[in-house]
Amino acid sequence: MRPVAEIAIERQRLNDLTRSFFRSRGYVEVETPTLVASPDVSPNLTHFETVLKAPGEQDRAGALITSPEFSMKKLLGQGMEKIFTLARVFRNDENLGGTHNPEFTMLEWYKQGGDYREMMDETEALVQYVCREMLDTHMSRSGQVGVQLFRRVRVRDLLLETAGVDLDSATSDELRKACDRLGIHHDASDTESDLFYRLFLAKAEPAIGNAPTFVYDYPAYQAALAALTPDGKYAQRVELYVDGLEISNGFTELTDATEQRRRFEKEIEERREAGKRAFPVDEELLALLPSVRSPTYGNALGLDRLHMLCVGTKEIGDVLLFPAKRLFN
Repeated sequence: MRPVAEIAIERQRLNDLTRSFFRSRGYVEVETPTLVASPDVSPNLTHFETVLKAPGEQDRAGALITSPEFSMKKLLGQGMEKIFTLARVFRNDENLGGTHNPEFTMLEWYKQGGDYREMMDETEALVQYVCREMLDTHMSRSGQVGVQLFRRVRVRDLLLETAGVDLDSATSDELRKACDRLGIHHDASDTESDLFYRLFLAKAEPAIGNAPTFVYDYPAYQAALAALTPDGKYAQRVELYVDGLEISNGFTELTDATEQRRRFEKEIEERREAGKRAFPVDEELLALLPSVRSPTYGNALGLDRLHMLCVGTKEIGDVLLFPAKRLFN
């Protein structure tokens, strides 16, 4: 167990550097709610659910956020141009320890008037700046990140090289056959997205290596809240991996409310089929989405994982004062 004073001083420095970086670029720090009625409806997420009680009023279902994304986009729709937040977020039914903690800190930022390629540039600048400054204060053991060039690799190229699958033309049946050929377990109920993800985790992700790498242009069925490429085949989505660990996930944002509603309703139905709570669509978000200028980009970066990178550890508990693994021992 690392000394708590050391962890606290490191985190204070990391927070200060993060705020300094964004303020120097004209971003405004905002606060967003932790308890909401309409959280992210991704079928892959399990929320910490609760009930809001008020004397004389009907009970209301709610949840702790898995991301501040919806609230941030509402602020964009009300005229804010460049915003960031350091939010506490919560995800249930994930591993306890290692690279996961059910409560963690998410750095999210959004800029109207830029796309995911500009976002990659900015993310690289942020990570290099933080790692370099932490090294200068003798806190970082990942000095190489501050000087290395970040690679950029398309998902299609990565999967073609590692699994022999061409996403330009691969059907769901071909993805299933690829799993069989490569000995990757899958279920009869797996969707095209499920099959892709199994292949990606088993073959593509391990091949990314340790060098800082942006992996971008995911298949359209992995779009979530991202805009599509002009040909409609891929999502303008990018993930940053450093030392083999996913650090961030960002998009050129979808601003078409009709298409976003369609995606939400599909995800809600998938949640029902999986036996998870079907939270209501966030109608306020959909009402404000058309006011967000296109293109707009947003990125979500796990600050605890960046802290891990800076001090050279693979255990998230080494950068938290109160890791859940200890709290719930």
